[in-house]
Amino acid sequence: MKTQLIVASVLMAVAGAPVMGQTTGGATVLSIKGASDSRLSLPYQQPRAEGGTVSGVTASTLVLQGEEWEANQFTRRADGTGKTCYALFLEGPLEGVYYKILSNNEDTLVLDTEGDKLDAHPLGVIAFGTRVDIVPYWTVAEVFGADEASVLLEPRVSPLFPTDDVLLYDNGRGGINKAPVTTLYFRKGQGWRSVAAPSDSSADTVLPPGSVFTVRRRGATDLELINFGVYYRQRRAVFVAGGASEGNDQYVSLLLPEPVTLDESNLANGVVRPSLSPLLRADEVLVWRSANPGFNQAPDTVLYYRPLIGWLKVGDNTPLGSTFSLAPGEAIIIRKKPSSPPADWLQLPPP
Repeated sequence: MKTQLIVASVLMAVAGAPVMGQTTGGATVLSIKGASDSRLSLPYQQPRAEGGTVSGVTASTLVLQGEEWEANQFTRRADGTGKTCYALFLEGPLEGVYYKILSNNEDTLVLDTEGDKLDAHPLGVIAFGTRVDIVPYWTVAEVFGADEASVLLEPRVSPLFPTDDVLLYDNGRGGINKAPVTTLYFRKGQGWRSVAAPSDSSADTVLPPGSVFTVRRRGATDLELINFGVYYRQRRAVFVAGGASEGNDQYVSLLLPEPVTLDESNLANGVVRPSLSPLLRADEVLVWRSANPGFNQAPDTVLYYRPLIGWLKVGDNTPLGSTFSLAPGEAIIIRKKPSSPPADWLQLPPP
């Protein structure tokens, strides 16, 4: 069985950098099935690049006290240098929230807040002195290999002859049963490419924390992907969009490297709208638990929450909130029904 180890000099970085939050190094093994779609996420993140404390806030910028950064130090530059990073709040009402860094000067980060206003955030006020880490995103080349000697997946010899693919989703799009929007592959002699732009490099395509991707493995043998990195032992936040008028599937995952039960997951605390009965289900949690191989398989387990009863599986009236666990690296769909409001899924480390 072929194995890919994702390493980012993690142990050196954890040992040598000033510690701004509670972080530890670790690893988890993600299984990629042969002749199948495997829906995965990355529980461990890259080590922090920088960090500091907030001394100023506007709607979309953070000023960190006493910094002397280079211009655009935390973005991927046009000349191919630098890495795309995000700002992660380590404490306060926004603990666990992160935003992509669009640009920076010597002490100020301009963030893609996706419509949020940092100076009027729904989770609360960002106080001066709040600690923030700056963390690089994983890229597809770092996760699956950057060259033919290290790439885990089978390369294509031509764009016309598919082998293994990495499929990405867009949670910004609404709707049920959403299809992937991006197909990436490794081409011999050229590196990472996309079906939409086969002449351009896609090696720097980011895999954000909490996001889900599908590995479409056409080869028959199973593979192992080892996600080795940093774990922030703190609350983490994953935004779940609302159902609007047609309902919405959100592909999300745990940002924790340990399993959590449904009761521990915090999904019933305003994220999954409760159901009145088995026949009148509101929001649902969908997962894949079948071991059978295959492509384009629908989720085989549907979960819902009832007040005073707890978590239930469709077709089974036995409460299972304390026995059914969500696993690190597992893909989850939160199906928001029409008119169901958006929410931040605040994930708490298990006790």
